[in-house]
Amino acid sequence: MTSNLGEKPTREEAIEFISASSMYGNLGLFVGAGFSKAVMNNGIDQIALSWDQLLEKASGNLDIDYGDIWKEGVGYPDVASSICSKYSEDNNCTYNEGLSKLKQQLALLTSWYPDKENREKYSNYLNNLDAEWIVTTNYDLVIESLLTGKSIPLGPDEYLTSPKDQVPIYHLHGIRTNPEGIIIAQEDYVSLFRPNEYRQIKLALTIKESTTLLLGYALGDVNVLTAIDWSKNVFVNKKENYPHDVIQLYHTKNPKDEPYRDRNGILIVEISELTTFFDEYSDIHKILKEKKGEQDVLLRELSGRLESPDEDLINKFIEDEAFRIDLLRTLSTFSTHLISGFLSFLNSCIDETWVRAIPNGAFDAYDQGLTVLLDILTTLKMKQIPPALLETCAYALERVGYYVGDGYGESWKANKTFEKRKGELSKEFVDELNNISDQHCYTDLKKLMKRVNA
Repeated sequence: MTSNLGEKPTREEAIEFISASSMYGNLGLFVGAGFSKAVMNNGIDQIALSWDQLLEKASGNLDIDYGDIWKEGVGYPDVASSICSKYSEDNNCTYNEGLSKLKQQLALLTSWYPDKENREKYSNYLNNLDAEWIVTTNYDLVIESLLTGKSIPLGPDEYLTSPKDQVPIYHLHGIRTNPEGIIIAQEDYVSLFRPNEYRQIKLALTIKESTTLLLGYALGDVNVLTAIDWSKNVFVNKKENYPHDVIQLYHTKNPKDEPYRDRNGILIVEISELTTFFDEYSDIHKILKEKKGEQDVLLRELSGRLESPDEDLINKFIEDEAFRIDLLRTLSTFSTHLISGFLSFLNSCIDETWVRAIPNGAFDAYDQGLTVLLDILTTLKMKQIPPALLETCAYALERVGYYVGDGYGESWKANKTFEKRKGELSKEFVDELNNISDQHCYTDLKKLMKRVNA
């Protein structure tokens, strides 16, 4: 699969990419208040609150008129700081005492527990996404209630790590079970931007190394925008051989059919409801998962055949060029699945060429063995060939190299093949084969490599 979606993917391609990232094992979720509201709020019941609603209700509980707080052109951290200042004035206490009171109210007001129906529904949705990590700006434990026994909540003062088979849920702005650790007022945010702050670097690297899906989150947090910027512009010049992109689900009444990129390069997928997207994803993911399952079965069967090859398979690999190249291309794509079995199979094939070379005058067998080895070294790229396979090829070339020539007792056909194809060997392979020949004193391999450069 490609490492990213490109500039203008279709909606289906975007969802397939999310699915592929999930199966690859590097899908991460960035979850905002909109997710908790989708889970908790049914019709008339409006249990989960937005940031503005939270601050308004907390103000009321602290006997502060929210209407008196200046909100024009300022963010919620400034609004929260104004609430704390007002509380300290009204109650003749310090600002920090007012801040502590506000945080306690926020912890109380985010005590949200999904009912059984929604818990089961959204739990299935999250399990289907199968994220490796979750970062949330929410204080509540709604996500944890959906991933009971499969997740671990983490506060902003903890490291983004978890035990095996547990999804870390990193509460970037604090967690309601630790009110004093909640980040809400302007001065709380200052610490987030200290140079070399762990969470800032970790966020940027995590986004860089993952496909990040934003759920119920309006991308306005400067902390997160900075992390995305770092992932794109600070940690650069690194080759990405894994699925990687940032995708935001944007809630709107009239969603566009196709995704588009915003000015930050984030892919926007518009949705009318989260459930609609989850159902759409589930249908596509089910098909792709089934295809992958079928592919895995075929790869296991092929690996088994390679580990215990019959005579027909060995002969076909040696004699049928099209079959051999096709198998090598499959190996280059699915090396981790097949390499163990292929090493055993290759040794069986090389052994067969030596058996064929036993009769007098059977010089064609040396050419067959050499051709197999050259096909491996010209079909696979240096970055694709495992060290054990390269060393196996080097040893086999050392053995057959003794018979590659135009003299008495040598295979003229093998010599002609080598002269014709030596230019196909990449410099990387030649250099590495030279290193191996020096290390193990492979004199005949060394002679062959000298002929490549001649």
